[in-house]
Amino acid sequence: MEGTSPANRPRIAAAIGAAIAVLLAVALIFNLGPWADDELSVAEFVAQGDEICTQAHEEFLDLQTGPPRTAVDAAELVGALIVVAEEEREAIAELEPPASLTEPAARYLEARVRGIDELREGLAAAEAEDAAAYEQTQADLEESQARRFEAAREVGFKECSKPLERSTGD
Repeated sequence: MEGTSPANRPRIAAAIGAAIAVLLAVALIFNLGPWADDELSVAEFVAQGDEICTQAHEEFLDLQTGPPRTAVDAAELVGALIVVAEEEREAIAELEPPASLTEPAARYLEARVRGIDELREGLAAAEAEDAAAYEQTQADLEESQARRFEAAREVGFKECSKPLERSTGD
């Protein structure tokens, strides 16, 4: 501490010590540095995945307030659903599953990709104003819902790929 008076040195040392203490506290709180977890536990992975799915589920419900009235409405709706589904899949893919869930998580993500592909087929049908093809993709999506739901259960998810429950207005 060259250039500082001997009287100021204890204050500077105290300030440096306080700054180091704050940095250590931040590292501990946010799992940074040597305190970072190497891998999520099963419970942490499932809880974080379910939280991601709950948010996506709510977005899906918010988007589907009523059936689309026109092919343009259907295309806009399906396009928005694809965005939500892709964001959900990407967020779950970014989580590192514990080793025991690597394979079930990969199967679930693959099932999500297939569901997103079915949504894209529905988008193409809506954009082409092909009502029959659009209805078929809706039926295919509904039929494949059970496979996605089962794949989610294999991981331990309770909210992921859960069938949408719409309010009846009662």
